[in-house]
Amino acid sequence: KALAEQKTREEEAKRKAEEDARLKALAEQKAKEEAERRKLQPQLGARWTNSLGMAFAPVAGTKVLFGIWDVRVLDYAVYAAANPGVNASWKKVEDEGVPVSDGLEHPVTMVSWEDAKAFCAWLTKKEQGEGKLAVGQEYRLPTDAEWSYAVGIGDKEGNGTPGYKSGKLEGVYPWGTGWPPPKGAGNYADMTSHQKFGGFIEGYDDGYATTSPVGSFKANPYGLYDMGGNVAQWCEDYYNGQSGSRVLRGASWYLDGSSSLLSSFRDFRRPDCRGSTLGFRVVVVAAGPVR
Repeated sequence: KALAEQKTREEEAKRKAEEDARLKALAEQKAKEEAERRKLQPQLGARWTNSLGMAFAPVAGTKVLFGIWDVRVLDYAVYAAANPGVNASWKKVEDEGVPVSDGLEHPVTMVSWEDAKAFCAWLTKKEQGEGKLAVGQEYRLPTDAEWSYAVGIGDKEGNGTPGYKSGKLEGVYPWGTGWPPPKGAGNYADMTSHQKFGGFIEGYDDGYATTSPVGSFKANPYGLYDMGGNVAQWCEDYYNGQSGSRVLRGASWYLDGSSSLLSSFRDFRRPDCRGSTLGFRVVVVAAGPVR
């Protein structure tokens, strides 16, 4: 009897050890899978590329990663294909008969603030479902303050609404200081544009009458392209801080005035407004401390 009881205890111990080993292996496999999944997710302070091939970079003073370029026609086309009810104004854009956003690598235009927010919500849901975003991570438009940091003036502006701060920081542009912009500074109203439209910067020619492919001009110190020119970019904020029109930053291919090209310049439109100069850039809210 004693031998039988001993044998039973040994068999139970063996089964327990095997079960413990199985549970340990499962936990290790789960941890490994989680670690691999986290490698695909954005981390604050590190460059990252999402499922659409949109690249992001960290910006000092913010808790987000900035899209290094404006949302492209090809990015928006994926969104529109997955959402048949999306307004189709973006598909064929012209200004006075001249093509705008004429290529997959051009920034998408004819998108309202509301359209841009819907794109962000769709992409967040898509990538959270695919495990490419963790819970709590999301896409959104940059805030006005974040945009200022990204263009290099975040610590140089005082308090106040976006409208109050517009144009207050004089003589500072995305390319540096001084007027007119140097060759290759960005896509603004230039001599090429003047052949099709009215105003232009005397002596400046970037070679594009309307939009240019993203990344056509030199990036800023954070690796962000077109923080001045090409298309005006929607931001989260109200222009007056409370209600009404939303903020637009960065000027566009259509603007030529020294005041409207300032890094501190803010434009504004109703959130349902669409136009051939209006586009957007997105940020991704990532985990980690501020850098």
